[in-house]
Amino acid sequence: MSEAKGMTKTMIEKIADDLIGQMTEARLIDKDMEERYIYVFICWIEKFITVGSIIVISLAFHKLFPTIFFLVFFLELRKRTGGYHLDKFYKCYLATVVSYLVIVIISARLSEHPQWLFAILVIAITGIGLIGTVNHPNMHMTSEELMESKKSARTIVLLEGCIILGCVLLDADMVYISYMAIAVILCAALLCIAKIFKQEVRENEAG
Repeated sequence: MSEAKGMTKTMIEKIADDLIGQMTEARLIDKDMEERYIYVFICWIEKFITVGSIIVISLAFHKLFPTIFFLVFFLELRKRTGGYHLDKFYKCYLATVVSYLVIVIISARLSEHPQWLFAILVIAITGIGLIGTVNHPNMHMTSEELMESKKSARTIVLLEGCIILGCVLLDADMVYISYMAIAVILCAALLCIAKIFKQEVRENEAG
């Protein structure tokens, strides 16, 4: 099983290397930017595989539309907050799929006890508001980029919080509200885990 997963990762890297290499040879990409483009392309392939799998699983559980709301809220916030990342794609993939299955289970429970959901959501929004962004080593943002990312993260989490509040006031389906709220909570949790495990570039190390 682990051998197959390793082959998958190697295959993704090979596709990225070949494609970006051809674009570099055709002078569509600057040679100095080749590694950065390869990294970004690999991220896109991995995201496509992961999101595609979640969509397929959501269809099996008849939760497609709540899941779409979850993905929009999570991905929009996650790309600004950053947070904990596992070192291998297969680990990240398995963790994501397992996390989604847990979300399917707990969202039903939290829908029955909204007071707990909203209490945790307020804590999560507060945490993201205070921390903003974790400067992951793979990104290694400059001080200016980090400040801009923190500002963007705080704006998005405030916007998402307002949307959730609006849905509550409009008496929307609690299942949709729980999926949106869990997306924010998950981003906050990954942010805190990255801080705890020191998976970040300190501000005095940023260029």
